[in-house]
Amino acid sequence: MALDLRDPKLLRFFLGLLLLAALVYVYFNFVAKDTRESITSQEDQLQMKQMELNQLRAQTSEDMAVMAQQIEMYQQELENLDRFLPRQYSQDEVLELLTTKAASSGIQIVNMNPLPPALEGQYAVYSWQIRLTGRYHRLGVFFDQLTQETMMTAITDLNIQQLKAAEGKFDNIEASFVFSAYTQP
Repeated sequence: MALDLRDPKLLRFFLGLLLLAALVYVYFNFVAKDTRESITSQEDQLQMKQMELNQLRAQTSEDMAVMAQQIEMYQQELENLDRFLPRQYSQDEVLELLTTKAASSGIQIVNMNPLPPALEGQYAVYSWQIRLTGRYHRLGVFFDQLTQETMMTAITDLNIQQLKAAEGKFDNIEASFVFSAYTQP
C-alpha cells in the first residue's frame, strides 16, 4: 500500500491537519494571549493581596498583643485606685478596721451605728456614728492610724468631753464623731 499524494481523501486529511495547527497557533498566540496575560496579571495581584493580608494579620496580632498589655496595665491601675476609692465597702471590713485601730491605740469603742449611705458630690458615702472613751493623746494616735489607711475617709462632727478624774487620771475623755468612707458611685 503506497501513499498516493494525489488522493483527495489524503489531501483533505493533510489540509485539515494544517488548518488545525494554524487554528491552534492563532488561538494560543493571538486570541488566548490576552486571556493568558490577564490570568498572569490576576495571579500577580492575588499574590500581592495575599502578602498584604499576611502583613495585616501580623500587624493585627501585634496590635492585639499591645492592646492586651495596655488592658492589663489599666486593670492594674484600676486595682491600685480601688484601694483608695473602692466601689463598695463591707460593713464588716470597716468595723474590723475601726476596732483594730482603736484597740491598737488604746481606745475603747462604746457604740458604733451605721448611718444610711448618701451621695456627696461624685462619691457614695458610707458613714458610722461612733462613740468611744480613752485618753486625749490616744485619740490622736487613733486618728493618725486612720489617716494611714489607703481608703478615702473623713471624720466629722467631732465632740470631745472630759470625764471625771478617776484614780489620778485627768485626761480621760469621751468622744463622738461620724466616720465616713468614700466610694465610687
